[in-house]
Amino acid sequence: MKVSPLFFTFSAFAFFASAASAEAPQSAGILEFGPDNTLFVANALDATIHAFALEQSGAAPEQDTAFNLLDLDALVSAALGSEGRLMYGDLAVHPTTRDAYVSVMAMIDGVETAAVVAIARDGTVQMLDLDALKSTRFELEDAADESVKFWRHIPAPTLTVTDLDYANGELFVSGLSTGEFASTLRRVPFPFDATASSSGIEIYHAAHNQNETRAPIRAMTVIDVGGVPTAVAAYTCTPLVTIPVDALSDGASVTGKTIAELGYGNTPLDVISFAAADQQGNVSDYVLVVNREMDADLITLDDLTAAAAGPGLSEPVPYLGATSGVRTVPLPLSGVVHVADQDSQFLLALRRDLDTGAMELVSFRKGSFFRLSDFISEYNFPDYAYADDPMSTGVRMFQNMLKTDEGFPGQIRQ
Repeated sequence: MKVSPLFFTFSAFAFFASAASAEAPQSAGILEFGPDNTLFVANALDATIHAFALEQSGAAPEQDTAFNLLDLDALVSAALGSEGRLMYGDLAVHPTTRDAYVSVMAMIDGVETAAVVAIARDGTVQMLDLDALKSTRFELEDAADESVKFWRHIPAPTLTVTDLDYANGELFVSGLSTGEFASTLRRVPFPFDATASSSGIEIYHAAHNQNETRAPIRAMTVIDVGGVPTAVAAYTCTPLVTIPVDALSDGASVTGKTIAELGYGNTPLDVISFAAADQQGNVSDYVLVVNREMDADLITLDDLTAAAAGPGLSEPVPYLGATSGVRTVPLPLSGVVHVADQDSQFLLALRRDLDTGAMELVSFRKGSFFRLSDFISEYNFPDYAYADDPMSTGVRMFQNMLKTDEGFPGQIRQ
């Protein structure tokens, strides 16, 4: 996500100040923050994007600290007064307060209700009164045909909006539409107007050895790649593709460049970009692909840029399950449902506890990308003694830092 120019910031504020409140969405899916405290909420079922002008947010936190909320279902249900199972849609982090915003579907007073909640590190949950907020909405043309169902129960309109990303004054919207190129990537200027464009996207899928125009982008981020604004997009089963933004014009049929095949039998959940410092304090830029069935894939922006400048993949992988293309580092982010860039120190994740099934809202320190409290290892035993050498001292300090992050300062070892 990029900061908009100052002139655009003022125009967006004036736009909201005069806008009437639009009807709140009947379903709440993908979330994305824009300028001037704007929260975009996708309602895939009626093919609309709602832009809500949030009330004045609080101040930025004095320091970066972790979320450690291990029973989110209980916290959210209590705030909503809901009963039964919650269905989580997406996660976004407020750019100033660094609070978490989560979309859910909940049963409230016997009615299935779309809600968006703001969640602070201390577990305070506030339901947004979407009906009371000033808002506008954008209606997507040529939405997916509801007569089509996958596996007899998943209607195609649920894929009308698969991801949102705001960059350089535009909202990028991926998903399905009708037409020969069902896979669609839209550019929607904000404030919303009539100049939005819709492009059909074709890619080469190395695991299938064919060009494809049907399967939609499942997750994406729009960033500068080698100085070129580019959509970095992941598809099911799992091609990774770059699409220059300048190629996206209304009615265009665009061929993305496949720069990696990450593995078969998998659905990507999120693609995010962030900066992180190494142990020497050197800051690098990364792209992270979080997957449903596989390890997460960490890619340096330098490697991704080199791959985007190359010819891309044009030959099939040699066998089912083989990977190809840009170099990736596997990360052990199991159970993660959604992830977002929290702040300079942490990534924030919605994830399921694999033992209890509880939904958690927890932070992962950048650079380690795991939570120490998920493991019982040699270091945890009370009679373990660290050796007196530089490597062991480094491990002890690193583990003490993670223990503090995760709420276990009493287990710090001197």
